[in-house]
This record gives sequence, structure tokens and C-alpha cells, in this order.
Amino acid sequence: MHILVINFTADTTPEQFDELVQADAPVFAGIEGLLHKNFIFNHEEKTYGGIYMFESKAALENYLAGDIYASVRGNPDWSDFVVRQFEVHAEASAIQRNLKEGSA
Repeated sequence: MHILVINFTADTTPEQFDELVQADAPVFAGIEGLLHKNFIFNHEEKTYGGIYMFESKAALENYLAGDIYASVRGNPDWSDFVVRQFEVHAEASAIQRNLKEGSA
């Protein structure tokens, strides 16, 4: 699995942000290879973004090459983008997950 973290700054209210992400959430459900997206925010610092989990590096790269990502980066109301990619350490993650499930 591969993780994409995107942060940006925006001058928006909590209500405007809520409206935007609730409208956009279905769009992300249709992205091929995207397992999950967490919409993240810190209203006090005016920092927003997402943490995306992709099934493969190819799926992540396809997203970065696509129209949805281009529209995110092209939004004139958003600035100071920080975009980072990570690979998930599958074995260590499985150990942690198995221990949590065993204690339930």
C-alpha cells in the first residue's frame, strides 16, 4: 500500500469546509485504486488536506496524473501545498493489526 499526504492552507470557515468535503467525498469513492481518503483539517491554523491510502504506487501515480488532483492543485483559493508519498511497511502493520484484533 502507498500513502499520499496533501496539506494546503485556505481561508475558509469550518462551515464552508464541511460543505465542500461532504460534496467532494463521493468523487473520491470512484477513484480507481484508492482504498480510503481521510479529509483532515486544522481550522485554527487554516490547514487542510487529505491522507489517501492507495492499493499500489501505480494507483497513486495515476491519481497524481489525473484531473481530480489537477483541480485540487489548481484551486486559486488554496496555497502552500505540501505533498508527500509514503510506502506502508506491510509486515509491521500486519503485526500491529493482528495484535489489536487479538485483544478485542
